[in-house]
Amino acid sequence: MTMSDKPAHVDIEMPAGGADALAGIEVIDFRFRPVGARSVTRDQTFEYLRKMALQPCPSFEQGSVDLMLTEMDAAGIAKGVVGVPGPTALPGFDPTPSETVAELVATVPDRLIGFGSVDPSDVSAAIDRLDTIEQLGLVGVSVDPSSAAVSRHFDDREMYPLYEECAARKLPVTTTMSCLLGPYMDDCRPEYVERVAADVPALKLIIQHGGWPYSREAVGAAYARSNIYLCPGQYIHYGFPGSEDYITALGRQLPDQILFGSVYPNCGPLVFLREIVSSWNLSADIERRYLRGNALEVLGLRA
Repeated sequence: MTMSDKPAHVDIEMPAGGADALAGIEVIDFRFRPVGARSVTRDQTFEYLRKMALQPCPSFEQGSVDLMLTEMDAAGIAKGVVGVPGPTALPGFDPTPSETVAELVATVPDRLIGFGSVDPSDVSAAIDRLDTIEQLGLVGVSVDPSSAAVSRHFDDREMYPLYEECAARKLPVTTTMSCLLGPYMDDCRPEYVERVAADVPALKLIIQHGGWPYSREAVGAAYARSNIYLCPGQYIHYGFPGSEDYITALGRQLPDQILFGSVYPNCGPLVFLREIVSSWNLSADIERRYLRGNALEVLGLRA
């Protein structure tokens, strides 16, 4: 899809119930790439939106930080956690480096929280890179070994020194696992994360994209290991086959281990996500955990 083919502009509107529907929860969005940061090319974002039959956020279309903040306010999103996949040469990907993420966070530090990324192709260099990530004020690490120059599964034993060092530094590790990352769908099996979680129990691990389409396996991995968190993003919000697995687990088995992530800008208008979450009829306590409380736990912050 070219820029001339992009979907039509969509105005921002408050959901049903207006401000009352948004009151009481300052949302933490755990999958957020603000204007100026990205995981994939602009054209690839429009292609994802086309496949999900979604209109883009106006702020993304216009490249406006001010409009992005307005959209966040309208959706009750207090903070966005900025994390992108690690360096990769996969077609369509264009991940933002840690230094740029830190610069973006510094422009609106009250609204953004940053994760850095490492290239796990060289594990020793990746471990050394953690010093820079911490010096930049970033609070976690993206590790995506399957899409790196040296492709490995997440549980490759050569990766363990990196995971153990992250655990020692109390840096949570996020990895993106779905059919969209690859290079093959087999690479997103949640069992690889489950093995690391079992072997390095002090490490907090977040599976971005929720391991889709292996949604039940991802739920099982998190159910078995309390240090695994799922951030399904679009795969819980937009009616994918398997979305119901995440929603069911959120309501009963995993209320403390599933995180809200808009996947901005690969999402429809932010304000409508609150209506989607409300439609699940969760208890007020679980909805609050999903939208905020679980993220605070991962980040080691107080409510």
